[in-house]
Amino acid sequence: MPMYDFPEFASATSRIIARVVAEIGSLGESVVRVSPESEMHHKLIEHWESDSTYLSQSCGLPFIEQLHRFADVIGTIKWSGISDPRGWYRTVIVVRADHRARTIAQLEGARPVISNTQSLSGWCSLGWALAHVTDDPGFVQPYRIGERHTGSLTLLQNDEADFASIDPATFSILSRHRPSLVRDLRVIGHGPLVPATPLHVSKSKKASLEDVRAAVARAFSDPSLEDARTVIGIDSFVGFDNAEYDGLHELVATAERVLPRKR
Repeated sequence: MPMYDFPEFASATSRIIARVVAEIGSLGESVVRVSPESEMHHKLIEHWESDSTYLSQSCGLPFIEQLHRFADVIGTIKWSGISDPRGWYRTVIVVRADHRARTIAQLEGARPVISNTQSLSGWCSLGWALAHVTDDPGFVQPYRIGERHTGSLTLLQNDEADFASIDPATFSILSRHRPSLVRDLRVIGHGPLVPATPLHVSKSKKASLEDVRAAVARAFSDPSLEDARTVIGIDSFVGFDNAEYDGLHELVATAERVLPRKR
């Protein structure tokens, strides 16, 4: 699960994935755990598109723009204290604590940082939020790219950027496990309500989509993994399909108006 594969709870992650692998194996599928070569976005895309990737987790934006050709959604993680009952959530928009802005409308002239241009939380949600206070693409300065949310937060801490939009699960995890990265930041707004990062399975699978979805649900609800779910911040698994992400296309169009990806 490359989106939240933090070393601070690697053991808990490994236990959950081992259970997922076992449940999928019970369907007659032969799967093993592998990790992407790198956490850089282009390497993750290669991992997600690979014929050898059976089940993985990605951001919702690359799924609707690329990965839907290779995989089908089985659902998402419902995050404790963050997600609504459907498994949807809102990104958090943060500034350094010493920054003058108290609202998104007060960010005029500020320096944004995005994780990458295919990030629903790091780019699209930020553009969507800005579009609700301005129609001017020059309202803020040209963005920098942090590559990952942790990279964006580091640029904020180093005063190389003023504001960013951070995936709420990542923000919660870092608040508990790497508090120094978020300690001197202030939340000034939120992005749109969107489905959390999708879990998807290869279209080349042999088992039915419904059977894979049920197998993953069994793995995530295993009572013996309660402590693992707690340390990561997972409440449960919520099952749904590709259609859950259809509304993201409209959000992308909105974001492009004021925070265009092509500069």
